[in-house]
Amino acid sequence: MGVPALPDRLVWRCLILLVMGGMQGAVGWWMVSSGLEARVDVAPERLAFHLGLALLIFSALIWTGLEALNGPERSESPSGWTVGASLLLGLVFVQCLLGALVAGGKAGLVYTDWPLMNGAFLAPVDWGQGALAFLQRVCGGQMDVAAGRIVYTQMLNARGGIECDLTVTRLSETAFFLVVPGATLQRDLNWLRRNLGDDLAVITDVTAAEAVLCVMGPKAREVMQAVSPDDFSNAAHPFGTAREIEIGMGLARAHRVTYVGELGWELYVSSDQAAHVFETLAEAAPEMKLCGMHTLDSCRTEKAFRHFGHDISDEDHVLEAGLGFAVKPDKGDFIGRDAVLRKREEGLARRLVQFQLRDAEPMLFHNEAIIRDGKMVGYLTSGNYGHHLGAAIGLGYVPCKGEAPADVLVSSYEIEIAGTRHEAMASLRPLYDPRSERVKQ
Repeated sequence: MGVPALPDRLVWRCLILLVMGGMQGAVGWWMVSSGLEARVDVAPERLAFHLGLALLIFSALIWTGLEALNGPERSESPSGWTVGASLLLGLVFVQCLLGALVAGGKAGLVYTDWPLMNGAFLAPVDWGQGALAFLQRVCGGQMDVAAGRIVYTQMLNARGGIECDLTVTRLSETAFFLVVPGATLQRDLNWLRRNLGDDLAVITDVTAAEAVLCVMGPKAREVMQAVSPDDFSNAAHPFGTAREIEIGMGLARAHRVTYVGELGWELYVSSDQAAHVFETLAEAAPEMKLCGMHTLDSCRTEKAFRHFGHDISDEDHVLEAGLGFAVKPDKGDFIGRDAVLRKREEGLARRLVQFQLRDAEPMLFHNEAIIRDGKMVGYLTSGNYGHHLGAAIGLGYVPCKGEAPADVLVSSYEIEIAGTRHEAMASLRPLYDPRSERVKQ
């Protein structure tokens, strides 16, 4: 018995589908290789997903139409031509999807999604081999550190202004984990994507994948040792490092870092285990207090930790913000390096100063006027009550062109609150634990 003839309309429709699929894959490749996806702010993996999904839907629609044209006389079991055409459609879909994925990999993004590195996402390229080069270019700090190290750094613009204030944890040779302020997530993602080069890497937002529980305070080590068999001593887990730990019946990644100026750990837990880990901590230390954003702001203000949007922004030079220690010009070229070197030569036009009111009663919130030697010179960018220091604490920029640090501090200062001026002491170092001994104990 001979092979049944393939209907002409099916041949033509399959050929048209093949041509259209190839054209769609070619368009996707062109969009990425020409840089168009960066200009429209579409990540390559998203482009690949949409191309593949569109082709799949299109294929399904075409196939449904072809089946309908066969009429009622079509057999209940698929013919050889039907099976062959289905395989052809599947091949076109896979070919175009992989083509878009390869094109996306050639575009270059930074990889920050540690679960994907464990194999949840497969692609014909190594997605993270260019992540280090990319981060070295967009961050002012030294990113070439050992796996497990946490680096506090900034992403700068060409003027030396601070586009992002963040920590970067190196998880492996090719994977980095970026922690940015929650309020600036989309802004920071946009900055990363706008500065893509030829580095082979991928950006992934994993905000929803993990919860963060911060265990902070002088007794933080005791609490951690009560809920985990791991060693939390300085020798086993020094400040500025991260590692995976057991906690209760779950796993977490413990980052020894702080934004409150005390001993502590940030616990990054997968979302499905977050409730269990929280309950484990609460049961092990019922005396532990739950603290909110106001508590965090009070503690970080005492420690003179900068807050993006208040104390630092893209208009504030990293050196004038007092963050020169986090910038490493000797590592090589990076965005803003020339501005940093130029500012070092020219000298600072202003400095971010910490103030403590001598009177314990008045409160500071921010935007209060700074009075230097009887003249208004600026305003507070941050303000809160310092419960350890016993008075209100504020941060603000003071003009100091041509002046040495000692000249800034020798002046007399007042902070004007609701029309009344209150004497204040000024410092260029944190008034609370200036040597950071508490966070490293």
